[in-house]
Amino acid sequence: MGVGGYLEEVNTFQLVEGGRLLFSEGSFCSAVPFLKEGELKVYLLTEAGRELTLYRVLPGQFCLIALLSAYAGIEYPAYTRVERDSLIAMLPAEQLLKWIREKDSWHELFLRLLSENFMSVLFLLNRMLSCRVESRLIEYLLTEGKKGYVSKTHEEIAKDIGSVRVVVSRLLKELERVGLLELSRGKVLIKDYKALLKRAESLRP
Repeated sequence: MGVGGYLEEVNTFQLVEGGRLLFSEGSFCSAVPFLKEGELKVYLLTEAGRELTLYRVLPGQFCLIALLSAYAGIEYPAYTRVERDSLIAMLPAEQLLKWIREKDSWHELFLRLLSENFMSVLFLLNRMLSCRVESRLIEYLLTEGKKGYVSKTHEEIAKDIGSVRVVVSRLLKELERVGLLELSRGKVLIKDYKALLKRAESLRP
C-alpha cells in the first residue's frame, strides 16, 4: 500500500517545526508519531555527546521504538528529533496496535519497519564494533611501530589485539588505501605517523 492508503485512516496531522525533540531518553510514550511529510531521526547519545543514528522515519511510516515502548510500558530508550518541518499525526498506541492486528496493510507496514529498523541497528552495531577494533589496531601500530614498521603477520596482530585476521586485514587494507600504511608480507610500514595518530584521536570516545 502507498502512503495515500494509510492517510485515509489517519486524518489528524499537525505541522511540527524542524529541530523539535519529540521524545527523549527516559520519557514515556502513549502515542506514536506517524508521518505524512517530513522526516524524523531516531538516535542515541554517547557520553561524549555524539549522535548515533538508529534509523529515520519517513513519510508513510511510524516510529517503531515509540510503539514498542508504549506496548511494553517502558521508558523511551532513545531520542527522536524532527529533522525538518513535518506533518505528524500522534496516533494513540492502542489504536495503532488495533490496526496492526486487524488490517493486513498495517500489519505489513509493521513487519517491514521492523525488518528495516532491525537491519539498520545491526549495521550500526557492526560499525561500532569495527571502530573499536580499528581503535585498538591503530593504538597497537603506534605503540609497536616506533621504528616506522611492525614486523608481524595479520594473524599475529589480530591475536595481539583480541580480534580475528579477516577483520584486521580489512582494516589494514583500508588504512593502506587512504595512504597511512604500506603492507607487505609479514610487515606493516607506517607511512604517516602523525596522520595515524590523528586518526586514533578521532576514534577515541
